[in-house]
Amino acid sequence: MSVFKRNGVGNYYIQFNFNGKTYCKSSKTTNKRTAERMEREWRDELHKIDELGERPRITLRDALNGYLNEKQGTGSQNYAFTNVKTVTERVNVDVYVDQIRDSDLTKFKVSREKEGIAPQTIKHNFQAIRSAVNWAKEHGYSVKEVSFPKIKLPKHRLRYLSHEEEARLLTELDPKRKRPFRPDYEYRTAEENRRYQDNYDLVVCLLDTGARYSEIAAIKWDSINIDEGTLNLWRPKVRNESIIYMTNRVKEIFKRRFQNRLSEEFVFTNSTGQPRGYQAKGIRAAIKRAGIENFKIHDLRHTCASRLVQAGLNLYEVKEVLGHTDIKTTQIYAHLERKDITAKARDILERLQPNGDNHVS
Repeated sequence: MSVFKRNGVGNYYIQFNFNGKTYCKSSKTTNKRTAERMEREWRDELHKIDELGERPRITLRDALNGYLNEKQGTGSQNYAFTNVKTVTERVNVDVYVDQIRDSDLTKFKVSREKEGIAPQTIKHNFQAIRSAVNWAKEHGYSVKEVSFPKIKLPKHRLRYLSHEEEARLLTELDPKRKRPFRPDYEYRTAEENRRYQDNYDLVVCLLDTGARYSEIAAIKWDSINIDEGTLNLWRPKVRNESIIYMTNRVKEIFKRRFQNRLSEEFVFTNSTGQPRGYQAKGIRAAIKRAGIENFKIHDLRHTCASRLVQAGLNLYEVKEVLGHTDIKTTQIYAHLERKDITAKARDILERLQPNGDNHVS
């Protein structure tokens, strides 16, 4: 079978053999007809290469558009669009992909640095170019190897919520909280209450799953098994899947949302029933009202991970929960694990002390 779902859930995968080689990738869609169309197009491209004996050329503009089309309907759609737009405005995208030179990439890096752009943002911009080149290669177009310039990132900050800060934040997000210059809960419009409830539910899900914002904001009902209490998370950033078990409060949230669902496809939607996307203004305002400083929405993920390490999970276990592909990414929590280890070492040494030998002279 060339189009299938792994374990019968999630997005369709495309897999087939051509000239003795196996080709396989995710279609990034739960629509079988769309996946079958993508498979036909992929096969046609490979047949053309086989018949012509050489790879056709494609411009960077068309490769970027091809990459964007694959991102349609995924949690990283807006992320991809933003970075492609930045690249298109600042780079000559009408050159062929196999004409891109290392010096072109270096010039782009230098120009962005002169604009005062943060290193992490520049890295995201390059990811759009890299993804477009990879897309072109996967689809049989002529590509030459290029070296992307190294970007030195500042030392990673680690900020996570204390339980007291979490309580303050959830109080500010409470949909029934009285708000200045707004009617009480019972007299507000359904749409206004929906927005408040979505913000609350989303934050709790992020705290208790350790997922990225985009992974929860775009999650679909067919990825959720309420009876078993599991989430089947597709992680577009690292292109892998994880099974996450729900905490009791997350399970109750999904039960309630399923009973009152506004969409048969998406759990969190905008006012038109489409995926929620990145709507963070209300959450940021609640963080500010709660008096929580130096805290970003992504730090909710750090909060979950930090608590898991502090509760005794080792870094390799936390890596699986977060969906990291490289343990080096999880190492930012290593100091928390070391602190716990040294505490255990102290307790062992205390137990090993002979009776009466623990006095200080």
